Amino acid sequence: MNDPRKALWHKRQQMGRSKYLILFGLMPWGIGLSLVFGLIEFLRLGETLWVWLPIRLLVFALVGFFVANARWQSMERRYEPVGNERS
Repeated sequence: MNDPRKALWHKRQQMGRSKYLILFGLMPWGIGLSLVFGLIEFLRLGETLWVWLPIRLLVFALVGFFVANARWQSMERRYEPVGNERS
């Protein structure tokens, strides 16, 4: 079976769990959603309340951690080696 998703997962798995959580959880969710919500705030209020920036970064990074961690565990179960199959 030649599954490109399996090859991609294997490549991401090689970077390690910590790096995966940072690159696919903390960074895109924390920074990305903080920017999006800051933009929405600016468009609605005409200004950005900077006091919310560290709070947003912390909350969205935490959300990103849990999402990426769940994804890691899911992919581990999906593509676990054939020798470790459970009966």
